[in-house]
Amino acid sequence: MTTSTMPRAIDLAAAEAMPEEVSQFRVILRRFLRHKLAVASLFVLAAIVLIAILAPVISPFDPTDIEVGNDFLAPGSVGRDGVRIHYLGTDTIGRDYWSRITYAARISLTVAVTAQVASVIIGILVGSISGYLGGTVDAVVMRGVEFMLTIPQLPLLLIISSLVIQNQEAIPVPEVLTNFMAWLLLIQPRDAVQVVLIIAILVSFGWLQDSRLMRGVVLSVKEQTFTEASRALGASDLRIILSHMIPNAIAPMIVSASLGLSGFIIYEAALSFLGLGIQDPTPTWGNMLSAAQSFMFQHPWLPLVSGTPIFLCSLAFNFVGDGVRDALDPRLKL
Repeated sequence: MTTSTMPRAIDLAAAEAMPEEVSQFRVILRRFLRHKLAVASLFVLAAIVLIAILAPVISPFDPTDIEVGNDFLAPGSVGRDGVRIHYLGTDTIGRDYWSRITYAARISLTVAVTAQVASVIIGILVGSISGYLGGTVDAVVMRGVEFMLTIPQLPLLLIISSLVIQNQEAIPVPEVLTNFMAWLLLIQPRDAVQVVLIIAILVSFGWLQDSRLMRGVVLSVKEQTFTEASRALGASDLRIILSHMIPNAIAPMIVSASLGLSGFIIYEAALSFLGLGIQDPTPTWGNMLSAAQSFMFQHPWLPLVSGTPIFLCSLAFNFVGDGVRDALDPRLKL
């Protein structure tokens, strides 16, 4: 071998010995797949979401159809037409439980996801502005957030929800938004108003923790070298926040959002269960559970029908959140 070809051979051998570069997405995916409970929970959530999307197709009955005299039918009973089957039986007034539970999944999940997304967006904006500007702005905003967090949220949500539901005609809701929610959830526009108002109530307190988390990330990033360099080059505060503050906080905000979804599922179910959320005949897991509580000793399967999805979704969202947190933790090994 000549001396001219020796360096080339050494370079080729060194290149082959170097480990293959792995993308950040593959690293995150590999970490997430190690969390077996998170992966299993993701499949459970995917199945529930698929059922919610296909509710009009897989539901044998309309969720508001009433079969007079066929109340409290046992699971697997045949409908009045002798063809369709009540797979999960019927409720107190003869409505098909399977149809109502599938449509309720569509509504409950939409409320939880929409409220969580809106809360994260508001929390990101408030926390980033407060943390970056600092001084009086930060003191005033954060003291207000801390004061709101000291108030027990569920009793306050109940009070506000009671006032809003009783006076919903006096609250202006954009017709475009109402019609969109009615189309998405396959309900009447007058019922969609309740859904929009419940989402607004949940968002009004849901952004508080997200804003504190975002502020903490911004405080740790705004004194970094790249931020100082952007400021020295003449970048505006808005540009720095959008280009540096928010992108560096995406990972913890994603974790917070995935963990917070279970809380919104519980809050929506609690409000509906106590009669201060979305009202019957619009089906949600909460108001279905509320309707079943008076007959749970005579018909013990009724609370299980609506209670099981609440339990599964809450548990699955928590496990997925744990998996996302482990996957996005930079301290873990590849």
